Amino acid sequence: MVTIGYSALGVSLPLFVAHRTGLFEDHGLRVQMRGYPTAHPLVEDIIDEGVPCGGFVAFPIALHRHARSRALHYACAVAEDMNNPISFLLVRKGSGIRSIEDLVGRRVGVLPTKAYREWLKVLLARAELGYHQVKLDKTCKCMETCAASKFSIERMVHIHDVLPHETAAALRSGRIDAIFTNDPGVTDAVRSGVADILGDRPILPSLLGSPFLFGSFVFDSDFVADRPDEARRIVAALDDGVRFCQQDPAEARRMAATYLPPSCADLREGLGRPVFLTSREVDAARLQATMDLLADGGMIGGRMEIGPWVMGTDTPLPPRSAPRTARRPRPDHAELVASCG
Repeated sequence: MVTIGYSALGVSLPLFVAHRTGLFEDHGLRVQMRGYPTAHPLVEDIIDEGVPCGGFVAFPIALHRHARSRALHYACAVAEDMNNPISFLLVRKGSGIRSIEDLVGRRVGVLPTKAYREWLKVLLARAELGYHQVKLDKTCKCMETCAASKFSIERMVHIHDVLPHETAAALRSGRIDAIFTNDPGVTDAVRSGVADILGDRPILPSLLGSPFLFGSFVFDSDFVADRPDEARRIVAALDDGVRFCQQDPAEARRMAATYLPPSCADLREGLGRPVFLTSREVDAARLQATMDLLADGGMIGGRMEIGPWVMGTDTPLPPRSAPRTARRPRPDHAELVASCG
């Protein structure tokens, strides 16, 4: 039995499909799924708590721990381009926000992951606005505060963490005036009539290049070293899941409902349109260029060569990574934590 973690987001569709349609069983695997509201706690548990693998994970989340703790392996990919957005900046109806500059002094929500915080910082900085995380916790220790910013206090935007299932309610109540996030929160908020999409161009491809490689499925390097055959069979099942998503994206979005928070589980008309790549379709040179871009922007822990850690169904594997650090004690972890609670 292999435990596979998943982030309860629209970018995880191939994993949902692989589980829902029995693709793992087709490749001789017995798996149990463990849900997480975002990829950030998923990666924390892969590094610190022995979860073997999971996805899909935005690259800044995985690479931050890869550089500081222990290497991970990367398989398949999810991307967005000018015609297939993943990330959206939503504004509350009636807020009067018509441009990025109008966010100064406002309360802006963000999907609580290192990736979305870093990307939002870049977006705001382009408009000479400062990023101030209102509440710092263990997942955002590396974020700038007002005191560390090059922008004056008058140019600050006040950032609040908002989980996907909270998106519509947070906008409706006025807790936040805008939010930078993805599906399922985006579709739920717009469908509920509480939010509009700001701008007419996908944000990350516009900022960082199109197509933009968003993230991938990740493996603990110890698991890959100890159980390489199972790891490769997981990749094979995911490749099949990606091909399903490429051929019938509407049906893949319908299948996602089982894995998403109940209040925002309906992605049949989802606004996000991620592009999924099989392990063979991931171009190593393009992936390295993305890593360099993230490193140059200070979004990950320095430059790294990603090639040795990109995994396919027949890729020779590198040596075992550094020894695992001692795990911290923790309470029992529910098998599924992606519900609304």
